[in-house]
Amino acid sequence: MEKQVITEELKNCPKVYYYPDANKLEISGRSIPENPEQIFKRIEEWIDLHFETNTALDVSIQLDYINSGSSKHLFEILKQLTIYIKLGKSIEIKWLYEEDDDSMLDLGEHYSDSVGAPIILEEV
Repeated sequence: MEKQVITEELKNCPKVYYYPDANKLEISGRSIPENPEQIFKRIEEWIDLHFETNTALDVSIQLDYINSGSSKHLFEILKQLTIYIKLGKSIEIKWLYEEDDDSMLDLGEHYSDSVGAPIILEEV
C-alpha cells in the first residue's frame, strides 16, 4: 500500500502517514516534541486540504506517550474532525491502546467524551 509521509517519526515526534488508496490517516509513536504546534499545525492544514477534494477519512491514533502540549494540539485536531463530521463528511476515528496502558485508555475516553464525535477505543 502506497503511503505519503506527512511527518517522519523521530525520537520525540509521532509518525503521521497517509494512505491515499485506503483514505487513511495514521498517527503513531511518541509525541513529546518541544514545539508540538509545528507538527500538529501541519496535520491541521493537511486535513483541510484533504477535505477540499475528499469526503471520507479513516483516522487511526496509536500513541505510546503524549505530553500535555501535544495532547492539547491533538484535542484541537479531533475538534476539527468533529466539524467535518457535522458538515457531512464520513470520518471514523480509532484510538488504539496497549492492553495494560490505562493512561492511554483514559485519554482516549476523555477525548471521546469531550470532542462530540464518536471515537472507537480499541485494545491492540
